[in-house]
Amino acid sequence: MSHLATVSEVRLTRFKTFRDAVLPLEPLTVLIGRNSSGKSNALDGLDVLSRLAWGEDVRGALDGRHRDIGAVRGGLEGCPPHGSDIFELGCTVDTPWGAPAMLDVAVRVRPDVRIISEQLSGRMRDGQPMLLRSLAPESGGGSIVITKYADRPEPTYRVSSKGDRLFCSQMSSGFFSEVAREGDMIEAAEVLLDALRGVFHLDPVPHLMRQYVPARDAELRRSAENLSAAVGGIARRAPEEFAQLEAALRRIAEHPIEHLRTTRSDLDDVMLVVDEGQGGITPAREMSDGMLRFLAIATALITGRHGVDIYAGPSVKPSLTLVVEELENGLHPSQANLLLDLLHQAVARERTQVLVTTHSPALLSALSGDDHRGVIVCDRESGAGLSRLQRLPEIDGYAAAMAEGRLGDVVARGRLPLRPEERDYSDFDRLMGIG
Repeated sequence: MSHLATVSEVRLTRFKTFRDAVLPLEPLTVLIGRNSSGKSNALDGLDVLSRLAWGEDVRGALDGRHRDIGAVRGGLEGCPPHGSDIFELGCTVDTPWGAPAMLDVAVRVRPDVRIISEQLSGRMRDGQPMLLRSLAPESGGGSIVITKYADRPEPTYRVSSKGDRLFCSQMSSGFFSEVAREGDMIEAAEVLLDALRGVFHLDPVPHLMRQYVPARDAELRRSAENLSAAVGGIARRAPEEFAQLEAALRRIAEHPIEHLRTTRSDLDDVMLVVDEGQGGITPAREMSDGMLRFLAIATALITGRHGVDIYAGPSVKPSLTLVVEELENGLHPSQANLLLDLLHQAVARERTQVLVTTHSPALLSALSGDDHRGVIVCDRESGAGLSRLQRLPEIDGYAAAMAEGRLGDVVARGRLPLRPEERDYSDFDRLMGIG
């Protein structure tokens, strides 16, 4: 089965600092806002959904017990809002047949860990409405109602589940595969899960990239610790992509670079090397943090889904949602246009989307007017301290502010020039951290 689908919306119903908030995702989404506004919490919501889509038990997935990527930020216990034992999340996925599929889930973390509510809804490939929902958990397990046709009030089937993992991740096996074979609900569930499994949160850790690594470990990991092997793999299997990576590296370096290559140890492990010509070489162990971080990000952007270590689900061609926080870290502001070029090239690729956070005025100024639809502003309300998310063009005062200059200039200026006849920019100023 071959499907391509992408996440178009994340619902932060009750999660950390969010209540009934929505994070819309464009091909390129740029999340901005002050420190502690909730940007990382929003990304954590997407990360939690992605981990649950693996089909592992909730505690194992969120506390990182079964994988080498570690726990979600704050772990399972950090997901509910303060004072609550329950968190709720949801998402919408655009399917290849044009009808969105939606998943909503509520998880209780105390006194025991259990999915207390799960709903899969939307339309199947044949156009029929679908609805899978859970009833209140019963002793020793959870009851799941499968309603094949959402316009019928009565449930079609009823089965039992332990409630320790997403039921829709178990739909392709056992009893459910028999009762659902008349329709396309299993296909819709797999398409939705594949989109979530394709979320790749890249968090490069430069000091981990300075060691020899096995050459066969060629799919970039989330920490980018195997960067040398990943770059070596690109050089072998995709010469054109490797040439793009070399060209990008030359654009950020202040000294001439002839080649990017790897050197091998006696144990056949590899390390990345920059060849500067005339006998000058710089191995990964001597490269700056900024160069290593840039190479990791550029590698993921240039190679797409076939170059990174994402979950290998039933889909032959999983989509990729690449998430990178503080994209500009370690780079001079003059490199903003290069970063934006790489971002645009990545999202032009089939079924690839990118979600980044940034504090860089230079990068914000490099965004075009068309890019602004994907700029999401995160801030905290002064009263309850809840985080909220707003599309930049929908903020009051946006049009007048953009008439004064580029977005990065507006942020860097410190305040907007106001004239009596113009609209009040105070809300816009506050959200952008101005004044």
